[in-house]
Amino acid sequence: MSRAGRGSEPHAAAPGPALQGAAPGAGKQSASHLLVRAGEYICALPIADVRRVVRALPLHPLPGSAPELKGLAELGGDPLPVLDLALLVRAPQGTNPTYPVTVVAWAGPPEERELVGLAADAALEVAYVPPLPAAGGGFVAGEALVAGRVVRVVDLAMLGAPAAGGGSAGAHGR
Repeated sequence: MSRAGRGSEPHAAAPGPALQGAAPGAGKQSASHLLVRAGEYICALPIADVRRVVRALPLHPLPGSAPELKGLAELGGDPLPVLDLALLVRAPQGTNPTYPVTVVAWAGPPEERELVGLAADAALEVAYVPPLPAAGGGFVAGEALVAGRVVRVVDLAMLGAPAAGGGSAGAHGR
């Protein structure tokens, strides 16, 4: 296996065909999103909440933790909880990822948000996501069609929030 580009961090590709015909700012919940593969699903993470995308970080599992919590990583000398995005969105297991990543993002309600790592199989691209109708307030805000693919739009503010509307918001509250 070649190690070309070993010193560079993976990043989302430049916006491509997914943006054709898009009308940025067309709706309240429409914006650029980072598309990532999590199991068999493609998930859209709000780009404003994404701090960085790095190669999958080494993890230290925590005995007795929720299944969604893969473990703790070290990032810049600080501990970073890393959650399994595929489990959070209930995605069927995909093939073994060739280049897994950790997406470091702000999560939780605005007044309590914190940095978390989201383990994903691959970072795909940055794309415009069309507006969603008002949703029920869950971690997966809904689905959208982007470049002919169905993507699950994730609301990172709901991660760790008290369950609303009968659903769990992730690793906290189970």
